[in-house]
Amino acid sequence: MSVKRANYFKHQFLREQDFKEEQAYHVEMRRRHNRLFHSWGIADGLEVSKKGDRELIVEPGTALDKDGREIVLASPFTLQVPAFDASSHTYVTIEYRELFEHSDLETVGGVEGYLRVTELPEIKLRRHHPTQDGAVVALARVHLDEFSNIHHVDHSVRRRAGTASAAAGWVRLAFKPVRMELIRIDRKLVQPADAERRLEAEFTCDVAHAYCGERGARGSMQIPVPPGAERVTAFRISGTTRGNVRVQLVRTGWNASENRGEQTELLSESVRDASFHKELRVADHLQQLHGENHALAIAVVADAETDIWLVACHFE
Repeated sequence: MSVKRANYFKHQFLREQDFKEEQAYHVEMRRRHNRLFHSWGIADGLEVSKKGDRELIVEPGTALDKDGREIVLASPFTLQVPAFDASSHTYVTIEYRELFEHSDLETVGGVEGYLRVTELPEIKLRRHHPTQDGAVVALARVHLDEFSNIHHVDHSVRRRAGTASAAAGWVRLAFKPVRMELIRIDRKLVQPADAERRLEAEFTCDVAHAYCGERGARGSMQIPVPPGAERVTAFRISGTTRGNVRVQLVRTGWNASENRGEQTELLSESVRDASFHKELRVADHLQQLHGENHALAIAVVADAETDIWLVACHFE
C-alpha cells in the first residue's frame, strides 16, 4: 500500500481533515525513522540526583521509546519519594504521554476548541524494574536506607539511545575453545593433580562443530562484542552428549564506571539431555555492555563424549 502526503494547489478548499493528515504524515515518518535507525533509550540528559532525604531532581533531556516517540523534558523536574519499605529500592522511569484537551483553549466564531496537542514526559517511581521492551525508559535505581530515606542513586539501569546496531540479533560463533589446563590457587596459576589427563581431554574443532572423546573435555573461549552492541540478552548452545555439559557465560574486560577489571557471571547451566538445544536468557540487570571496554567469555565442561554444533549470542 502506498504512502500519501498532502499536495496543495491554488484555490484549493482545505478542510479540518487535511490539516490533521498533514500533521499525521510528518509525525509518522519521523517516528518511523527513529524506530528503524535508532535504538530506544536516553538520547541526552535526564540525569537523576538526590536533592533531599525524600526528594529527587531529574535534569532536562530527551529519550526515545520503542515506538520512536521523542520524550522531552524541557526543565528540571522535582520528584517526591514516598515512604517505601526500609532498605529497599525503587526505579525512576519516564514515558510518553499526549493530552488532547486542556491545551490552548480558544473560541472562534462561537466554536470552542483546543489549538494544540501537548506531548508530556510522564515521570514515575516504580517498585519493580520496568520490562525491557522500550515502552518505558528507566532513568535510575534509587536505594533507600533503613529509615526509607534516599541512600544512593544508581545509574547502571540507564540504556543509551543511539544508531541502530547492525549487530542486533543472533550472532553465531565458531566454537574453538582454549584448553583449561591450569587452576588458580592464592592468585597463582598452577597445574592440577591430574594434569596429564586434562592435557589429553580437549575439544577437537572441525569445520562445523567441536568434538571431545569419551573422557570429556573442558575449554574456554572469548567472544568479542560486535561494534554498536549495547547488551547481550540471550545465549544458545546445541549438541549431543553421553554425559553432562556445564556452560558458563561471563562478562569480562574493563568496567569503566567502577574503574576495575570485570569478571561477572551472566549465566550458568548444566545440560544432561542426550540431544540438546538450550536457549538461556540473561537477567535484565546483567545485560549491559560498554562497547570496546567489554568482551564475553564462555566456559564449557563436558564429562563424557560430546559434540557441540551451535554456540550463539543475541545482542541488541
